[in-house]
Amino acid sequence: MNNPRQPGIISWFAYNPVAANLLMIIIVTVGLGSSLFIQRAMFPTFSTDFIVVNMAYPGAAPEEVEQGVVLRIEEALGDLDGIDRIESTAVESMATVFIDARDEVD
Repeated sequence: MNNPRQPGIISWFAYNPVAANLLMIIIVTVGLGSSLFIQRAMFPTFSTDFIVVNMAYPGAAPEEVEQGVVLRIEEALGDLDGIDRIESTAVESMATVFIDARDEVD
């Protein structure tokens, strides 16, 4: 009586151990070869063109946050060279200052 099922790939490799070993050697060789050309970096380089400053001021109204935090940060940063734009947001108990710097600024 014939088996109506087609043999799967695992059974084919079980009956052809040379092909299984050859496939394993190819996979290991390609893996080792690609590991020689992969770019490795412990600390990759990246550039930041903007800085976001978040400041908590618990229990303060937006006006207090603006006067106590946002304006002081803007005044301190306003004298620095290389800053294109400063945007600020003051909400209850929280301030966010977005600083957009030029590309050449460190």
